[in-house]
This record gives sequence, structure tokens and C-alpha cells, in this order.
Amino acid sequence: MSRFSLSDGRTRWVLFVLAIGLFGVMGWFAASAFRAWNDVGRFDRDRLESVAAEEPNENPSPDDTAVPEFRLPPIPSAKDGIDTFLMVGTDSRDALDDLEGFGDFEGARADVLLLLIRPRNNQSNAAIVSLPRDLWVATPCGQMRINDTLQGCQDMNGESTLLATVESLTGLGVDHVAIVDMAGFQEVVDRLGGYEICVENPVRDSKAKLDLPAGCHLADGADTLAWLRSRNTQEQLEDGRWVRMDGVNDLTRNERQRQFLVDMLGRLGNFRDPSEALETAEAIAPFVTVDNELGLTQAVSLAWSMRGLDDDLTEIDIPVQDYQTQAGAQVLIAAVDIESVIADVIAVETVGQSERQAAG
Repeated sequence: MSRFSLSDGRTRWVLFVLAIGLFGVMGWFAASAFRAWNDVGRFDRDRLESVAAEEPNENPSPDDTAVPEFRLPPIPSAKDGIDTFLMVGTDSRDALDDLEGFGDFEGARADVLLLLIRPRNNQSNAAIVSLPRDLWVATPCGQMRINDTLQGCQDMNGESTLLATVESLTGLGVDHVAIVDMAGFQEVVDRLGGYEICVENPVRDSKAKLDLPAGCHLADGADTLAWLRSRNTQEQLEDGRWVRMDGVNDLTRNERQRQFLVDMLGRLGNFRDPSEALETAEAIAPFVTVDNELGLTQAVSLAWSMRGLDDDLTEIDIPVQDYQTQAGAQVLIAAVDIESVIADVIAVETVGQSERQAAG
């Protein structure tokens, strides 16, 4: 009966070859991961140290009192008990060859704003807050639509302006942010095998280039993008007439976008093997921008924790109401205190709350 031992020359050679092969595979994965990570855009996060005091207005306009004043945003802390991650989808036209139906402008605006909140001691109790793009808010630059904050102001880049606004609005420090442009949405969908859209009747929207049959349809990236961006969705009735779908408005579109992103995040852990995950990461990396404080290890950990997210996710709704600004713009304002609504679901005392309580 023969037996191999570590002293056996052949065994040492086999082990050496296996070790080289293993490290070679690991090295390939590491190199691919870093290559994808290097293709991701970065931005420097500017933090406000103070809020410039304004002279009191003896005759304030209606807009001055429509929303709470901008507050110095809380700073994320390892001691606040939560992880917060802002996911933004922009309507940037930079990567779109065909602009018909979308229009053209420089820069980007925030089309989708989703804030993911996870208690660190209970990863299954996550919540997500959807902020409408037309929400009228107080920002470091004065009052404006929240989607316009990506334009930046007062020596702050757009990403930092948006972050400061969201933090002031919610009372939560945002740990990290990921921003994906419109072309990126299409890449994500195509790489993940499509996105199922179910409609009772055929639907269309010429401006968004939407044209889907009745029933459940596995849409590609282009059709999914059209569905997510449609504001004037029409459906074909049995008599052949095309009518606008009941209840379709900007909030409906926002709900579609939220459902889509939750579904995409929940499918991140469904890859057949690591190489498929890396191929997907390499494909979508050029369309993603993150804050410069997010490292590769943190990004991988975050993506891994997203598996099955939709099974244990609480969706926090923010009631809104129509509002017309002094300049005549039709916008939305929150009908409740957003910070209080979030606190009712995620009972975590943040550093910012502690400081305000101590000051009071």
C-alpha cells in the first residue's frame, strides 16, 4: 500500500503547481477587480463647517417658509449605529448617442434619489427612502428642486451639495454615495439578463420611446429605461383607443424607479460564478461615480450585503403635496417632517440628533 508524504518529491511538486495555479486564479480575480474599480469615477467630498447666516427678511416670500431651513448636516460616525448609502440615478446625456425624446443639456440632474439605511446590529432590518426629484428643499445655495443640487454652488461640487442637502433633510449623515448615469442603467439591465415589466394593456410613450405589449415582458436596457422615464404613459384599451394611464405622474415614475433599483440590488448575489460578477462590474464601472472615501473592500462588502435585499426591506414613504413657487414653478413639498418619519422606522440616535438635543 503506497502512501504520499510531504517529503515525497512528486508530492511537493504537485503542491507547488496547485499553489501557483491557486494564486494565479486569485491574482487574476484581484487584477480584474482592481481594473474595474479603477474605471469607477470619483469625486472629492466637501463638508460644510458652518452655514452662512442670512439677514432676516422683514417681508418673507411664501417660498421662505415653505420648507424647513437648511441645517448643518450631521457627520457620519462609526458610533451612530447605522450605515447610510445614497444611490442616485442621473439624467446625464453624456453617454447617449440618440437624444431624441430626452433633450440636451450640459451636466446632470438627480432623477432617482434612494437612501438606504441599515442598522449595523441588524442587517435584515434595512429601510429605503425615496425622495422625489421635484421635491422643493432648502440647500446650501438657497431653495430649489432637489434634483438641481447636482449643479453645485458656492465652491461646492454638485455631489457634495446634493449630499449636504439630503443630510440636512433627513437628519442622517450619509456614509457613501454611488451615482449611475442613464446609459449605466441600460448596461446594468442588459448584464443582469433584463427586467420584467408587467402591464395589463399595451403601453406607449413617444417621448420616452416606450412601446411594450400587454402582459409580462422581459425588457432589455433600452426598454427598461423608457419605462422608468415615462411621464405620459398611454395604454391601449380593447376598442383600440389610446388613453393616458390612470394615476400616472412624476411620483408614479419615481415609484417605478424605486422598484427597479431594489430589484437590481437584490439580484447582485445571483451570479453563477465570480467571473460573471467581475464581467458585470467591468461593464458598468465606467458609468458609476462614488465618493473618494469608499474603498474597494467596502464596496464589495456592500454589494454582498445587498443579496436578497427586497425580502427584508422596509420602504419609507414621504407624503408630499403640490406647491407653486413664487417664480411659478410647479414642485412638491414634504407634507411631514422627513426626519421624524425616518426616525419612527429606524430608531437610531445619530450624532447630529444628540448634538441638537444637548443644545436644546
